Amino acid sequence: MTHLAMGYLTLGDLDPFDMVEAAGAGGFRWSGIRLTGHRPGDAWPFNPASDADIRRMLATMHAADVRLANVCTYRFTANIEPQAYLPVLAACAKLGVGTMICNSFETDEEMLAGKLAAVADLAAPLEIKLAFEFIPVSAVKTLGQALRIVEATGRDNVGIVVDALHLWRSGGTPQEVANAPANRMFALQLCDGPLTSPDDLYAEMRSARLMPGEGEFDLAGLMRAMPAHAEVEAEVPNFSHVGLPPAQLARLARQKTESFLQSIQAEAVR
Repeated sequence: MTHLAMGYLTLGDLDPFDMVEAAGAGGFRWSGIRLTGHRPGDAWPFNPASDADIRRMLATMHAADVRLANVCTYRFTANIEPQAYLPVLAACAKLGVGTMICNSFETDEEMLAGKLAAVADLAAPLEIKLAFEFIPVSAVKTLGQALRIVEATGRDNVGIVVDALHLWRSGGTPQEVANAPANRMFALQLCDGPLTSPDDLYAEMRSARLMPGEGEFDLAGLMRAMPAHAEVEAEVPNFSHVGLPPAQLARLARQKTESFLQSIQAEAVR
C-alpha cells in the first residue's frame, strides 16, 4: 500500500476546500476530491480554470498538510469531447494530482474506449492516470467488463479502481481481482457491508457503507489480491454519521480503516 487517502464520498457533501481541511484535521495526509461536477464545466464550488481557486486550494492543502490522491468522478458520455477535460487535467498537474477517477452510464463500449484513449493521451504528458470504476448501477457493471474496455484503449495510463462495495454487489471476488493484470489495477476504495444485497444499491452506495472490518466482505483477501502499488482510500459514507462534525467523521474513518489494516497485517505475520 502506498498511502491511505480519504475517499471523496466519505465527506461528499462538503465543498472541496472544506473537504481538504476536514481530511487534514482528521489525520489523513491524502484525500480524494472533486474539482467539478460529473462532467467538465458542471457547476461546482471550484473552477479548475481559475488561478485564484488553484492558489486557494494549494494554500488549503499546505495548511492542512494534505496532498490530493485523485479527482473524481468523471462520467464519460458520448457528447463530451476529450478537449473538455484539458482544464481539469491542467488543474490536476498544478495541484499534484496523479489520478482521475471515471465511470460511464453509456452502453457503447467502443465509443467509451475511444473517449478514454483520447483523454489518456491528453493526460499522459502530465503523468496523470485514468482509473475506471465499474459500478453495478452504471452501464459498466463488472470488473470483467471494465477490464475489457480498459484493455481496448491500448493506453498504459488507463486502469481500474476497485470499489469493495461494487465488487461484491457485482458478484465479483478477490480471486477475480488477483487474476486481473496487476499493471491495470490502479486503486482500491475500502468499505464493508453485509453479503446480502439491499433492494436499493444506489442508496447503499451513497449512504450505507460500513467501516472496514464491520461487515462481511473478505477485505483481507481483497487487500492481498491488489498489487502493492495501488492507491488505497477509505470511502465510507453512512447516513448514521449525519450530524457528526466533518473532522470527527474523517478521524473516525481514518482510525477505523487504519485499525483494520493493522489487524490484517498482524494476521499476515503470524
